[in-house]
Amino acid sequence: MSVAHRPTDETLAAFATGQLDEGLALVVATHLERDAASRERVRDFQSAQGALLDAAVPVAMVGGAGDVLARDPDAAPVGKADHVPEIGLPRVLQPYALGPWRPIGIKIAMRRVDVPGAEARVFMLRAGPGVALPHHKHSGLEWTTILSGAYEHQYGRFAAGDFDEADAEHEHTPRVDAIEGCTCIAAVTGNILFQGWLGRLLQPLVRL
Repeated sequence: MSVAHRPTDETLAAFATGQLDEGLALVVATHLERDAASRERVRDFQSAQGALLDAAVPVAMVGGAGDVLARDPDAAPVGKADHVPEIGLPRVLQPYALGPWRPIGIKIAMRRVDVPGAEARVFMLRAGPGVALPHHKHSGLEWTTILSGAYEHQYGRFAAGDFDEADAEHEHTPRVDAIEGCTCIAAVTGNILFQGWLGRLLQPLVRL
């Protein structure tokens, strides 16, 4: 199945030039592993940056600053190297330590992804077929890459490889595919603000 939803050019440019928080970058890198078109777009931004640097007049670096490092779209951000990777994970997730799956509702489970130095909180979410997640909004960013299955909400249907880019302007009520279920990885800044009585019950369990 082809990818239908990709990061914005602004997000891909920030990834290409190493400007993203490591947690956000990991979710983008997970998408890039699945989508050749987004990888090519990242390379375009890297080439454009290289051309600008070649044309710039050299100046002395202040304070011993090092070179600006552009991200390789085929490489993951650096994680921990002292654990055994899980079989079946996307390649970019294999350097990272994962917490255990823990239930946060009926047919919904979550596990933490330990991303050293990240400000964004990163986690994997697994939901069974047909589950309707609580209506929620955001005080910051919520970036999601679908690993398997699918869900849909007010902004479209998101299947394996798709990237769902939400911010404080978005409110949505995701409903998981009735046959496949859904597993995804997400990075969150700020808070997820669940709405309604069910959301208020889940908020202490999720702790995001």
